[in-house]
Amino acid sequence: MKKHLLLLSLFVGAFTLSNAQSADQVRYCGHTQMQDKFFQHRPDCRHSAEGANQQLEDETRIYGEERGGGQTVYIIPMVFHVIHNGGVENISDQQIYDAVAVLNRDFRKLNADTTLIVDAFEGIASDIGIEFRLASLDPDGNCHPGINRIQSELTTEGGDQMKALSTWPRASYMNIWVCADAGDGTAGYTFLPGNVSGNWGEAIDGIVLRHDYTGSIGTGSISRSRTLTHEVGHWLNLRHTWGPTNSPGDPTNCDFDDNVDDTPNTIGWTICDLDGASCGSAIDNVQNYMEYSYCSRMFTEGQRTRMRTALLSNVADRDQLITQANLIETGVIEPALCLAQFNVEYAVGCAGQMFRFHDTSYHGVIEWTWDFGDGTVITGTDPDEFRDPIHIYETAGNYTVSMTVTNGTTTLTEEWPNLVTVFGYGDNLAPLEEGFENTWPSSDWALFNYNQDLTWEITPSASYTGDKSLKLRNFSNTTSENMDELLSATYDMSAMDTIFLSYRWAYANKLTETEDRLRISVTGDCGDSWSVRRTMTGVTNLPTGTATNAQFTPTLTSQWGSETLILTNQNWMTDAFRVKFEFTGRGGNNIFLDDINITSSDTTGNFVGINELNPTFVFGLYPNPAKESATLKYYANQREVTSIKMYNSLGELVEVIAQGELNVGEHIYTINRPAAGLYAVVFERNGNKATERLAFN
Repeated sequence: MKKHLLLLSLFVGAFTLSNAQSADQVRYCGHTQMQDKFFQHRPDCRHSAEGANQQLEDETRIYGEERGGGQTVYIIPMVFHVIHNGGVENISDQQIYDAVAVLNRDFRKLNADTTLIVDAFEGIASDIGIEFRLASLDPDGNCHPGINRIQSELTTEGGDQMKALSTWPRASYMNIWVCADAGDGTAGYTFLPGNVSGNWGEAIDGIVLRHDYTGSIGTGSISRSRTLTHEVGHWLNLRHTWGPTNSPGDPTNCDFDDNVDDTPNTIGWTICDLDGASCGSAIDNVQNYMEYSYCSRMFTEGQRTRMRTALLSNVADRDQLITQANLIETGVIEPALCLAQFNVEYAVGCAGQMFRFHDTSYHGVIEWTWDFGDGTVITGTDPDEFRDPIHIYETAGNYTVSMTVTNGTTTLTEEWPNLVTVFGYGDNLAPLEEGFENTWPSSDWALFNYNQDLTWEITPSASYTGDKSLKLRNFSNTTSENMDELLSATYDMSAMDTIFLSYRWAYANKLTETEDRLRISVTGDCGDSWSVRRTMTGVTNLPTGTATNAQFTPTLTSQWGSETLILTNQNWMTDAFRVKFEFTGRGGNNIFLDDINITSSDTTGNFVGINELNPTFVFGLYPNPAKESATLKYYANQREVTSIKMYNSLGELVEVIAQGELNVGEHIYTINRPAAGLYAVVFERNGNKATERLAFN
């Protein structure tokens, strides 16, 4: 597959970035200016383009005069290249399927809104007789879904460099690139076939679309969904209805023509004025797909002739697309069922919760059989019920799931061992003391790896205590959203009043800071809803070691950070309390976890799993409850390093009351009222803790 890069490209632009309805809001793409610049840069291409465009004009005239339009329905194989950087521009397969459906609907005049076409043009609204199908075979003949996904920062560039990331031969496929920004403030652009007729044009021939102008679902919308219809019109040699410029509303457009007899000359519309008559005609074809009116719903018979002529011409290899040989080679006539695959929306949960499965097989599945691994097997042909089923597991355990699909001729099966982890309720009682020294994976934990790549693993190369810790090898990660989760089993906190979650971590940035992120979340309903309690990033509070472009491994205890979260929200005091450590890698360095501990105190003040200071703290805290302030008297009976901190009911640090070495004797502190509520005053010495609750009215 050849890929070329042009320094400057000639394009015809489509709609603006917003649903603008007035001319002064339209952001033009500058077709004429770019064409002039291109030919100035490549004067050798001017003669070639002029000759190709004249050839198309001659062929269009002959097609209309001698063939009468023809009734054959032509099929065009297509491929979508989704260029993304881990953001919303990485649209779903379903959004792409929707975009293809909208395109086919419009080109076959199957859109319901044809009933709204004004009387003057109702009789010439045309079924173009062209259909578009996603390829099922790639250029090498391999089974393919017709959708490529490439991660790159060039998603915001929208030009030739971006296209070069993934381009299939234009003689076999219509290339469509979906990205974050199509460039120059446009929602999409493409090339007229005559202007990319030379060999140099092959690598840039296709359609570029912003993700939010692709289809009517997902990030798209109904009002923007016909951008692709408009662009394919250009790709098949249609100008804007006002002619060869990109300046709708300009009165001088009346002096130009789009070379289509049944579309009246017009200045071009950016509002839906159905009575508009801008160049002396009885009425303009404001509802034409090649307008900017945002009420487009038709092509004309003359446009049909022009597009079908382009598809039958050797200009820019358009005629090669529709040959029987190419339709077979791209797999669009009878797509073979060549891959069975599925995924689960979230593979870790509790008994009684819903697990959502999604079939991503291709192509042409007509029947599904699912075995969920717990004795439940379902079979059926209704895609609404069996393509993406929901299953509820009643018993805790690890489950292997398999799916069998058939297209009536071929039957394929995919099995995914131990795909689903189901926890029970109240599986454990505090305390949890996890140093990762024992067999892994542990029944107390589950992993969820979004990218199906490297994830959390035990390492003997680093630890704060003991010999091992948990490591995520993030150093070689080059993706922008590489997410991995470490999820605990359930803990019965239904009789508890306060939960203490402590942990240690080690991380060093690369010399260039990255937005790597560690989030700690908790839930009281087994994960139906998670509450983020702490977020640390590579540019703020995550690093514990010196930045390095080498792989980071902590070798000193000083390279570890530690924290204790105090959790008092009663929504978490259930038999379905769980903890989640979620790391999102964005090209940074390795991260380590160690010494994850969960302890708690019950409603009578008895602590579960906390090793109290010995000898016992000697302190007084009064008044309690307090109004404006409280006094803390603490007695140190030996010279000691002590930490005294106050946390709110969300586990957030409110005040550091004391931190550092204390002399023997009494120490008096005033705690001013931060806000009405319940607080936890936490004493710590040598890794041991004690807590006293303090209320402010």
